[in-house]
Amino acid sequence: MYPNLELEMFKRRVTVRDLAKRIGISESSMHNKLKGRNEFLLSEIEKILDIFPEVNWRVLFARADEQGKAG
Repeated sequence: MYPNLELEMFKRRVTVRDLAKRIGISESSMHNKLKGRNEFLLSEIEKILDIFPEVNWRVLFARADEQGKAG
């Protein structure tokens, strides 16, 4: 659901477990959020942006269904 976030995780070798731990949620919660079953909280987004500061938030959190849309 968030392909750019998953790509950045892959590039930096950050696992779902690692990211979940760093933002303070369970691994299963992180899986659900990455798959779009649950939404990220603002506090979680802020922590993720601290982990990937060089990536624009709009790019990082673009959903798969939004990819390639002009806006």
